[in-house]
Amino acid sequence: MTGLLNRLLAPIDRETFFRDYFGKKHLHVTGAPERSAEIMTLDRLNGLLSMTSIWTPETMKLFLDQRAVETAHYCAAAPTVDGSLSLRPDPDKVQEWVAKGASVILNDIDALAPGVRQFTNELQEATGGRSQANLYFSMNQHKAFGPHCDSHEVFAVHCSGEQVWNIYEGRDVNPINHPDFKPPVEERSGRAGKLVDQVHMKPGDLLYIPRGLYHDALASQNGAIHIAFGVTLPKPLDLFPIIWNAAVRDPWMRSDLRCDMSPKDLEQALARIGQVAAEALACPQARQAAAATFEKWPYKFKRYNLGSLVAGKGTGTAARDVVYAVCKQVEMTCHNGRPYLSDGKQQVEIPSAVARQVDFIMARETVTQAAVHSAFPKMSEAAVGELFQQMKAMRVIA
Repeated sequence: MTGLLNRLLAPIDRETFFRDYFGKKHLHVTGAPERSAEIMTLDRLNGLLSMTSIWTPETMKLFLDQRAVETAHYCAAAPTVDGSLSLRPDPDKVQEWVAKGASVILNDIDALAPGVRQFTNELQEATGGRSQANLYFSMNQHKAFGPHCDSHEVFAVHCSGEQVWNIYEGRDVNPINHPDFKPPVEERSGRAGKLVDQVHMKPGDLLYIPRGLYHDALASQNGAIHIAFGVTLPKPLDLFPIIWNAAVRDPWMRSDLRCDMSPKDLEQALARIGQVAAEALACPQARQAAAATFEKWPYKFKRYNLGSLVAGKGTGTAARDVVYAVCKQVEMTCHNGRPYLSDGKQQVEIPSAVARQVDFIMARETVTQAAVHSAFPKMSEAAVGELFQQMKAMRVIA
């Protein structure tokens, strides 16, 4: 088997994991240190932390015995390139807190280390979800967080030291990143319920925890390092912009409502809002917008290739693969059954032969010629290229 995900899951194969465990129950897979070494080691973490200019109070946080360390206690003003001062974690102060037992949490390190980036990409390809990585460095018998659950699937890769994870019986139903699903600390223990499993994590181990399942962890050695890879899948809530965008284009939805409406008038208004929402979701454009949401859901980790530019080989990106941003100040409108592009001041009629293609483009944040040709295979690449030239000239895409 190849790939980090396959190696970390072994001897369980990927098909068995996604059939029997993903979204259902936790799984602990033991492994050898070399499995996680290409993702992170203590030496690599030291190198990462030593790039002091990339860290901020938001991307590096400290916790001691389930309490956040105040920013002022581990950060100091540092000069920036323009001569101003910016608050950044101070290595001496951070290490003083670590000596007291504080945990260091590095947020959003997905693109900062090659192995982390590779595993993040593999999780996205395997799940179709959006993956993000946070690193946790913990000291012996000091807990950063008490029992809690996450609003995403968790793949915890243990990289250094040892740590005991507690898995509880409690599980919230489909939690999301919203205040309603962030109970007070004292309430979380009650929600967690009884302890059902204790997992002893060592370097090379993988622990999968499904969304909503309560858990916590405690280092049993100094210098325990694990990286929690969170995977978030799209939800019906993420398709609400389809309704919002349709509502913005509806004159009645932009009209004023009286504050002294009778119960009957209010009932009728709510019914009409429901009708607008239902019509918005029933049209072909809604399906295209939903498909576009799923298509762009995973993060795209871009890489530089300056060597090819130095060698005079260009970027290697063909015209059909160039990514264009779609201007959201322009929208499709319809008058007397004819489609138009309008910026609110001027409008241009869309030829009926390319109306569906233009609608496909306008439903996206970004677009490529390859995506249009794939969606409309009967349209020649030359015709797609000509359409893109016209839309660039009108500044609809850039």
